[in-house]
Amino acid sequence: MGRQSTYPPPPVAIDLELPAPLVARPRRPRPVPQFTCARDSHARWVSAVNAIGGSFEPVGKPSAERYWERAQRLNPKAGDPTSDAQAALCAFTESLNQDAALNFIGKIAAWIDCSRMAGTHLRLEQALRETPAIEETPLPRPVFVLGLFRSGTTVLHRLLGEDPQNRTLPHWESFDPTPWPEGPERAQRTLSRFLAMARFLSPNIEAIHPMDAHQTDECRGMFTNVFRTPQFNVQFRVGGYLDWLLKQDATIAYRQHRRQLQLVQHHRPYGTRFILKDPTHTFFVKEILEVYPDARFVFIHRDPAETLSSICSLHAYTRSVFSSDVEAKAIGAELSESYMTRLLEPAVAAVDRLPPGRVAHVRAPDLGRDPVGTIAEAYQTLGFELGDGARASMHAYMRAKRSNPAPRHVHSPEGFGLDADAIHERFAGYCARFELLR
Repeated sequence: MGRQSTYPPPPVAIDLELPAPLVARPRRPRPVPQFTCARDSHARWVSAVNAIGGSFEPVGKPSAERYWERAQRLNPKAGDPTSDAQAALCAFTESLNQDAALNFIGKIAAWIDCSRMAGTHLRLEQALRETPAIEETPLPRPVFVLGLFRSGTTVLHRLLGEDPQNRTLPHWESFDPTPWPEGPERAQRTLSRFLAMARFLSPNIEAIHPMDAHQTDECRGMFTNVFRTPQFNVQFRVGGYLDWLLKQDATIAYRQHRRQLQLVQHHRPYGTRFILKDPTHTFFVKEILEVYPDARFVFIHRDPAETLSSICSLHAYTRSVFSSDVEAKAIGAELSESYMTRLLEPAVAAVDRLPPGRVAHVRAPDLGRDPVGTIAEAYQTLGFELGDGARASMHAYMRAKRSNPAPRHVHSPEGFGLDADAIHERFAGYCARFELLR
């Protein structure tokens, strides 16, 4: 489903050979029940592995020094990390040790993920250093998709990716933007194995947010490559790291984001617009405009009670793979007071200050009812033209999506100790402006 990239893909940093059954026997996702606690969300074998592992440190405690050492050993010609990346990984590993309550699988996952991302960072810096012309590469006009997690950003982004004028990032390209001499097939196979492992460990995550190596995906990887993204808090409970990150200058991350986009555009030029999506873009409009002064925005809005409930479920099921200390009401209490809820209305105010034609607001109910018509209205606001070919491709995408509906994802505010009416009251002005409760 969805238009695949026509430019060559890069590989991942570390090629891990996963057991063949994880790739050979994909399972169709089942309905996702209301989350209660980590113990109830695990398959029996996962619980058994974590119980047997207990407090055993299979790869040692998370350590920034150890991750950089391993990354440099695997990439001996890549050089040293930047000081900004070193500071960020140090803050992240400190929080992994203090806050994350990692189980046995979580400790292994942190080692694999951090070592891989450290290696990717080193090779990114090497590629940019060896070809200075990359940072002079002009980018297509950037259009950022804004909106909370679980508000419809993914389907909006992938529909926009059906327009051949739009350049998006397939998952493999954001995962590791660096060119490798081995070629694209190795990269696609490696990333596919990582995703297969994730599906094997938690089919519920696949049902909530399906991922594919080839499909249009978000910018998350370009921020994990420099260890600066609030999205780490989805996978691991890292409140200390999140507090540290939100006090930092976010333009550090966005300047690195731009350099990586220039890298992929230099080697794989494509499109007249760059369509960029990451739910955390929503909270950094000011910083985005500092780095991308010509940016445009498409901002999607959904009932905040439904959205927050789904956000809680995504965080809960994702974290419960890596920690056995995850409980529904604790997740609800944490996320209802998180940066996402605190910064949503300021994000709307930030785009309100832009001149006409720089932001198009989209309602999730409208996108669900008439997806192509809704995008056509957004294009008109932004001064873009939606061609007949793009319309036909978007319609085909939606037909394919509707012919293979996702498994039912059961969640409610009450299941996470929240009250829908209280959420609506808290966001009364936001809901009224975008008519989200009619």
